Amino acid sequence: MAFSLGDADWAATDARGGDYAMDWHTHDCAMLLLPRTGVMRVALEGIGRTEHDLRPGEGLIVTAGVGHRTRAGSRDHRHLAFYLSRARLAAWLPRGADWRSGPLPGPLLPLLAYRDGLAAGEERAGLTDRLIVAEFLSHAMPPLARDHGAALVRAVAAHLSADPAARHDLDGLAARFGVSRRHLTRLFRRHAGEGISDFLQRLRVNAAAGRLAAGAGVLEAAGAVGVASPSHLARMFRRQTGHAPGKARSG
Repeated sequence: MAFSLGDADWAATDARGGDYAMDWHTHDCAMLLLPRTGVMRVALEGIGRTEHDLRPGEGLIVTAGVGHRTRAGSRDHRHLAFYLSRARLAAWLPRGADWRSGPLPGPLLPLLAYRDGLAAGEERAGLTDRLIVAEFLSHAMPPLARDHGAALVRAVAAHLSADPAARHDLDGLAARFGVSRRHLTRLFRRHAGEGISDFLQRLRVNAAAGRLAAGAGVLEAAGAVGVASPSHLARMFRRQTGHAPGKARSG
């Protein structure tokens, strides 16, 4: 089976579900594969057809004519795939190589986090896909990391930063990124230097401070950043900044 880009300049797909599976196939173009939720399992011709795990924060480039097989590795699996001419992605591949995987460029992560909240058919989703392609092509992919935990933590941090007001429970985060709760907390503290709850609290305090400085009341600022009450926000402010929210409003 082969996928053809045809006369199009590029194409994108948004696939999800634990039953996702694509048997061995090739493309007449290059593919950029971006897992967004859970684990994705990929096998490539030329490396023993052994499956490798790919997670959010990582990407895989496969050039034209290289056989590969993909499938979901978790029930909540979701991924984006972009198809471009071989020439446009050729610079991203090591000399003589037909594929490459590794951590994504940092500037791409917030854009992908925004795309996660859009439905595949939305006009904004199509526009964001164009931006993702442009952003990816304008940055260099970081060197392959010996410790892929760093890339995972960058992706988690970008996900939290994109919407600090949302409900981010630890079990949901662990499931989204295809790791155990314990492993995620250990990796985050090692690479970010703080716990996930402290990082999220700092994001919310900073966002609330911005709203207060713009003239919002404490109740309004608390609600806007996902905090249950003004008193809870006040406790967060004192812990993070050493002063009450009112000081942010007064400058």
